[in-house]
Amino acid sequence: MKKLVLIIVSIFLVQSSFAQWSGMGTGPGGKVRALCVHNGELYAGGDFTGLVKKWNGSSWVAVGSLTGTTSPKVNTLISFNGTLYAGGSFTITGSNKGNVAKLSGSTWVATESAGLGGTAGSEVKCFYIWSNSLYVGGTFDQSGGSFLSKIGKFVNNTWQQVGGGGPSNCLSGVYAIAAYNNELYVGGQGSAPWINKLNTAGTAWLDMPSGGLTSGTGVYALASFVYPSGTSPSLFIGGDFANTPSSTVCVFSSGVWGTAVNTFSSGVSDQVNCFLTSIVGGGTSATGSIYAGGVFSVTGIHTATNLAKRTKTIPWDTAGTPAFNNGIRALCYFSGYLVAGGDFTVPGSYVARYATTVDVEEISDNIIVNTFYPNPIIKEALLKVQTKNLLRQPELKMLDVNGKEMMAHTSTNSFNHSQNEIEFRVDREGLAAGIYYYTVVDEERIIATGKVVIE
Repeated sequence: MKKLVLIIVSIFLVQSSFAQWSGMGTGPGGKVRALCVHNGELYAGGDFTGLVKKWNGSSWVAVGSLTGTTSPKVNTLISFNGTLYAGGSFTITGSNKGNVAKLSGSTWVATESAGLGGTAGSEVKCFYIWSNSLYVGGTFDQSGGSFLSKIGKFVNNTWQQVGGGGPSNCLSGVYAIAAYNNELYVGGQGSAPWINKLNTAGTAWLDMPSGGLTSGTGVYALASFVYPSGTSPSLFIGGDFANTPSSTVCVFSSGVWGTAVNTFSSGVSDQVNCFLTSIVGGGTSATGSIYAGGVFSVTGIHTATNLAKRTKTIPWDTAGTPAFNNGIRALCYFSGYLVAGGDFTVPGSYVARYATTVDVEEISDNIIVNTFYPNPIIKEALLKVQTKNLLRQPELKMLDVNGKEMMAHTSTNSFNHSQNEIEFRVDREGLAAGIYYYTVVDEERIIATGKVVIE
């Protein structure tokens, strides 16, 4: 069947004005360093008052209050086992534990363990979920009075050292964590090539093969993505390195370092801060996109500034217009939008969104069943989705013709893990008659989309 280009949330066919980046309200009030979707809501962390705010559909509202005496900030947010976690450089009101917290109701509390600190000025830089466990990286070297260097794992409400100590090439800090080929990699600052791999026993850090990353300062972003013409994913690496094997972005695959095909800029202030991927399927049939955000320019089909997108077959290209006037620090998907946060004030004040488009092959080739019956809906209907990909935490979102999220379902009528099959029963109560658009999202990855009418 011929593959067509589909707008993920079809409302954007109705309102073409969404086909560009736009601000989200007046912004949260300062630089955005982290974005996260938790319980169907979008959160931003950064340098502004309170350090974390939530998007309510029209404006950013405070979420509890985190403080600090010297340049407090939230660098990273993650949703894990139904709880929102924040990491950065801050203190928790009423507690002597700092730099890591979890949200309890509307209040930030300690993670039922000591904070992460030690050396003056130490921070939490990143979170990552792997094998159903929460990992944390940063510049810390203590948890309470116990030694914990640069990377930890949350076990039984305490932070425990990973790999027997700090990674040998990231002894100044771990800034990024990612799984590639079922192995855990970390990137950060210390000594070239600023990357290490955890051994299979989880007890020691291994050096990378020679041939890459000899000049620069560090690695700040890692992601697994299918490299053009590759038969399996490669590890994409972003940072502020230069020259070997390529500047700012390179790849590592099957023990070999490689270029990112297109040339990223390598000026004094140029660096890649984050990646965001959407991957469907595996091996040679895998499709999807990878976005890179930071401070850079790259020439692909067009010249992209601070934000670039590529697919398995299409070189790095722009990701919507207009251009950002400053760097990007965080990216995420939310309700059919690609959302960016950073230091920019154009096209939005520190945070902006863009109606994402993908090829139908990125979704339809992975879908076995995607039915909403009856359609139109008079009282209630059943949405059934079956995919070739493993489903983990699927969620249904219903959007009106203006792109506003009207309903989110995390509970299901049935969920068959072994068959990758999910059913949602939708009651139209509270929804006015009209056209609606739905997406099924699994851990922020859009796996199904369509249109439904309510009579």
